[in-house]
Amino acid sequence: MNKPGRNFCIGLCFLALFLKPAPIISQTNPDDPPPIVSYQAVQEKLCTSQVRTNARTYKFRTLPRAPVDDSAYGRKPWYSPIKKIVPFWTGGLIEKYGVDDIRTLKADFGKEVPVGESERSKRIRQDAESKLKQPLEQSEQKWREWQAQNPEASADERQKAEIRIRLTGTDAASLPNFDWRKYGLDVGDVGSQGFGCNTCWGFASVDAMQISRRLAAIRAERNDWDTSLRPSARQLISHMVPAADYCKFNWHGDAYTFMVDKGMPLGGSTKYVDEKYAWKRDATHFVRALTWDYVHSSPPAIAPAVEIKRAILMHGSVVSVLKFDDCLWLYGEGVFNESQNSLGSHLVVIIGWDDAKNAWLIKNSYSAEWGEGGFGWIKYGSNNIGQFAAWVAADPAEEEKLSQNRER
Repeated sequence: MNKPGRNFCIGLCFLALFLKPAPIISQTNPDDPPPIVSYQAVQEKLCTSQVRTNARTYKFRTLPRAPVDDSAYGRKPWYSPIKKIVPFWTGGLIEKYGVDDIRTLKADFGKEVPVGESERSKRIRQDAESKLKQPLEQSEQKWREWQAQNPEASADERQKAEIRIRLTGTDAASLPNFDWRKYGLDVGDVGSQGFGCNTCWGFASVDAMQISRRLAAIRAERNDWDTSLRPSARQLISHMVPAADYCKFNWHGDAYTFMVDKGMPLGGSTKYVDEKYAWKRDATHFVRALTWDYVHSSPPAIAPAVEIKRAILMHGSVVSVLKFDDCLWLYGEGVFNESQNSLGSHLVVIIGWDDAKNAWLIKNSYSAEWGEGGFGWIKYGSNNIGQFAAWVAADPAEEEKLSQNRER
């Protein structure tokens, strides 16, 4: 090529460099989560790839937008595998736990289990059980007498009387289905623990205690129920978990023990927010529980259905471990029936059952967008539901003291 031609080509190259088209700037913020459809597809793929033995009996829901990175708050998701769960009761586990149970708890959860209980705690537990247990035959007889004596009672009066008189029996196997909400017992609003917080234990424990308190008030025919002093997962967590790690996983047994020893916090700030905000321990009152216990004599085993049913009727609800898997977050409606029965990592409140559905009715803490308005049906035994099932009992004497303190 001659010199003028060569110079011309070189000039075009330099010109091309200067006239290079501007790069296309994406209108999508790189920090934004992926679209809903993409997130939905990923989660459904994870779920449907799980090994299972039967056809699903529930429908998927449409998920919210995916969180950024590990979680909405930059922490590991609350469904991260829980390697060690410590069902540790500072008051002492009762003597009904055998050597094999103690060995299993130590091997699986890494801590010694205190054997035996103090005489004081034993008296409290036995006294509570003697007051709360009542044969179903006696309850049914009293219920028939009440109906005969109150033929003109309103539906509301009948409902409250049935809770107070009939549904205190222990032979729950005769009831094919049960839902506390249908008997006028307020089980509370559905909470939301957030995608990145392991605080299911706080929501479940507060719900169980509050349900027990409401049930005790109905059975005692107390009309002074004060809704101004609200309990909250935020206050309980603030008092039990170091300020630096509000989203740390904990155990319902620890929360129950705190309620027995110190009390469930009432009042103060109730808004549940990200941990970067200061959570003040500003509860104005505490109401102590009477006692608590695991439903079954071998806590690591799935408790027999009849024992869970009896506990629900006696105490209002049962908190249970549930294995979080790749499908639970997707649950929309129907009966959740996965078969992932490894160590559980999530806690829910059981408030009823339906033998025709072969399922427990649970209250969850994934917001009202999950399941059927925040509630759901879990097949008996699915994902280890019933493992470490435990109840808590409200203390009538504490409620009376609380009422007197408010009047001063």
